[in-house]
Amino acid sequence: MAQWRRSAAVVLLAMLCYTVAVSASAADFDEKDVVVLGAGNFTDLVSSNKFVLVEFYAPWCGHCQTLAPEYAKAATILKGEGVVLAKVDATEHSDLGQQFQVRGFPTLLWFVNGEHKPYSGGRKAEEIVAWVAKKSGPSVQIVKSVADAEKALEVETPIAVAYVKSLEDKDAKAIAALGDKEEGVAFYLTDDKEVAAKFGLGEKTPSLVLLKKEAEKTATFDEAEFTEEALSSFVLKNKLPLVITFSRETAPSIFESDINKQFLLFAGTDEYEKIRPVYEEAAKSFKGRIIFVLVDLANREVAAPVLEFFSLSGEKTKLMGFVPEESGLKFGYDGDFSVDSLKNFGEKFVANTLEPFFKSEDIPETNDEPVKVVVGKSFEDIVLDDSKDVLLEVYAPWCGHCQQLEPEYNKLAELLKDVKSIVIAKMDGTKNEHGRVKIEGFPTIMFFPAGKKTEEPISAGSYRDAAGLGKFLKENAAIKFEANLPEYVEPAQEEGEPEGEAEGAFNYDEELGHLDQTVEETDDKDEL
Repeated sequence: MAQWRRSAAVVLLAMLCYTVAVSASAADFDEKDVVVLGAGNFTDLVSSNKFVLVEFYAPWCGHCQTLAPEYAKAATILKGEGVVLAKVDATEHSDLGQQFQVRGFPTLLWFVNGEHKPYSGGRKAEEIVAWVAKKSGPSVQIVKSVADAEKALEVETPIAVAYVKSLEDKDAKAIAALGDKEEGVAFYLTDDKEVAAKFGLGEKTPSLVLLKKEAEKTATFDEAEFTEEALSSFVLKNKLPLVITFSRETAPSIFESDINKQFLLFAGTDEYEKIRPVYEEAAKSFKGRIIFVLVDLANREVAAPVLEFFSLSGEKTKLMGFVPEESGLKFGYDGDFSVDSLKNFGEKFVANTLEPFFKSEDIPETNDEPVKVVVGKSFEDIVLDDSKDVLLEVYAPWCGHCQQLEPEYNKLAELLKDVKSIVIAKMDGTKNEHGRVKIEGFPTIMFFPAGKKTEEPISAGSYRDAAGLGKFLKENAAIKFEANLPEYVEPAQEEGEPEGEAEGAFNYDEELGHLDQTVEETDDKDEL
């Protein structure tokens, strides 16, 4: 699984999750087949069953509530298939949450013979069932009859079907190896000519077709041999729809992909129908290089936070290139919606020859408070002033830890307001950007020493009060200063607490399953 794209995309998805979470409503459902676990029965259950999917949840978590009926439905479908679906209230059984390093809700872990790894599937019942079926069964299903083929064609996820001379030959083994590592595709294998024809395959062996229930329904593998590189490339390029409509459900397909460049088209339903043929045609030229996304302006619940993130209004159709890694680079498009124009823009985007743009609020008319306000347009003048030591907090207005930090940060600025060599500054990271700022969570506090502005800024680490930040400045300031700062006392390390991890930071080493929590939850968790 690809590591989830960092920084700017974190904020975008957090905003989307918040909107969805607060609008979700609980429905009536039966959880009779979901096993309730606690400290007393957890070990026995996971050790006595080969396959167990465990959800760690919090009763107040909006996304846990949304997941509950889907999870219950999946549990019923999988009952009798040798798979147990269980749940743990991690607020009641915090010891289990700590043992399995649960940092966000819901967290789902997949246990096989007592050993666990993160769940990386979807949140709908059919997606859970498909993921579990693939993980608990063979990576490739053998299709022996036309009746089996008809059942396979009913699968909602993309299916890849290979026709081989023998189920034991090297080509069959290559497909099995591909099925072991590829997510989001169901793999089928046949050596029967009649069955192959049902999937639209001819008499040639080996041959492979990928079928989707999208605008582009069929993709045929056209290489002469089944090599690992060629097969992987084919599936990567073709498993996604030509155009993905952005939503919380489709976000993993976009942000977990190894394809790190995206076209984001903001358009209403009627406007998109006019553009759609051209947009889809252009998408065919960039399969495997650019993911083409539609943000449907008619779906206000989803579109509103995305528009807010990009500081856009929802009044007109707009296209931009987006690279969610690091600072979330954006590239504006001002051409017409013709295939040639879109292809020209796409080729420049892929070649990295476009100039990015950064969003910014207007420079404030006055900036007389001890904490100086920085916006994108004033970053160079304030933060990169080579004559000053500058401490910069990048915050989000909705971030709980930013709100907790504010009085301490103001206190620090008040204590240092007469030190002319130091600037204590803050920037709203949801409305302002700069190429020198890389966000991995809120708040991010970075220090730009005087005379060293071309170097990477220094992270303030886990310091989150006036005393700690004052100590940090004393140790790192390029221009020595005197000030009456509070004494810093090293906090006691709590048992089980990871060392050196800043409160409110995000950790990307886990799966995207930890995305599901509201904004109030995200800013004191390590994963989104």
